[in-house]
Amino acid sequence: MAVEETQKGAFFNQGQACTAASRVYVEEPVYDEFVRLSVERAKNIAIGDPLEPRTSHGPQIDQRQFDKILELVNSGKKEGATLECGGCAVEDRGLFIHPTIFSDVKDHMRIAKEE
Repeated sequence: MAVEETQKGAFFNQGQACTAASRVYVEEPVYDEFVRLSVERAKNIAIGDPLEPRTSHGPQIDQRQFDKILELVNSGKKEGATLECGGCAVEDRGLFIHPTIFSDVKDHMRIAKEE
């Protein structure tokens, strides 16, 4: 249930909300399982036209936001965070980005400090 509720907060409105749960602190004893379940769920998120009932993840608001997200993803990888899934554009779909999950993010990393 914790993973499900976290993902609702993280991916609501494609993560483009000031209230998005883009950072999650997980206790060490359940960390690996939490990451595994989060990745499993993220990979099954329906991406597409937000007006379609089965879609739960639409496009980014504009090119600027799309570029910023991909820049932050690259920053996370360069700074040593582990890209668990996503982190790239959906091929031939415009401003769509696959739901992205990082693990091993440290407080000093750009992806931990910026929206």
